Amino acid sequence: MTKLLNAQFHELFKSKYFYITSIVCVIIGAGLTTAMYLFPSYNQPENSRMILTKDNILGVVPSFATMFLPFAAAATVAVLLDSQYNHGTIRNMICCGHTRTAIFFSNLITMSAAAAIYFVLYQVSAIFMAICVFGFEGYDLKATLVSLSAMLIMQIFESTVISLILGNLMRGGKLTIVILVVQYVLNMSVVLGMYKYESKIAEIAEKIFPQSCIFYFSCFAVPEGIWKNFAVSAGLIAIMSLIGLHQFKKCDIK
Repeated sequence: MTKLLNAQFHELFKSKYFYITSIVCVIIGAGLTTAMYLFPSYNQPENSRMILTKDNILGVVPSFATMFLPFAAAATVAVLLDSQYNHGTIRNMICCGHTRTAIFFSNLITMSAAAAIYFVLYQVSAIFMAICVFGFEGYDLKATLVSLSAMLIMQIFESTVISLILGNLMRGGKLTIVILVVQYVLNMSVVLGMYKYESKIAEIAEKIFPQSCIFYFSCFAVPEGIWKNFAVSAGLIAIMSLIGLHQFKKCDIK
């Protein structure tokens, strides 16, 4: 397992996509904070609560991570899996005596680590810019860290685990990207539409698309029942990981 992890992380850190995405996460995190500070009420209704102030900065900007970071993490899974299947890496690992269980979990750990890195880079840059704008005093850092941790757990579940299952099912990553792009086009319109007007269709769609649920959960404040959400998220990761492992063991690797 250790050798597999070393090899997987070596491939991750060799990937240009990983570094490009990391830089983009920093730029977007800092850029969103700056943009919302310069244009606090741009194209927003008065009751949207999207106006950036010191009271809600650590609720608003960090929560936007749930709108695009899952896609970045899922695309990383797709890129790495596509390379593994196209170059016969998984077949070679099996031929070298590694079990499918070890291969699956080494992939899951590596790709989850990539998602965590993207998440941390975004949040650090967003919070750093907030401190530059508003100063350091006055933030509830404990509540913020708890909320961000919950977001990270759900992000890993939704973006990494599901994408890994889809990628293995399709023997690669390109179709996974297509599926997630379509989902995100719908998801973004749903999330942004929630702040424009009330709509029964938007409410239903919000419950269907995972990222919408996370955004609603994480935005503005630490929600009630957060520990229940921690437990449910961790349970879903475990269940989906077992489903993914079972499916991977049945795959015909060529």
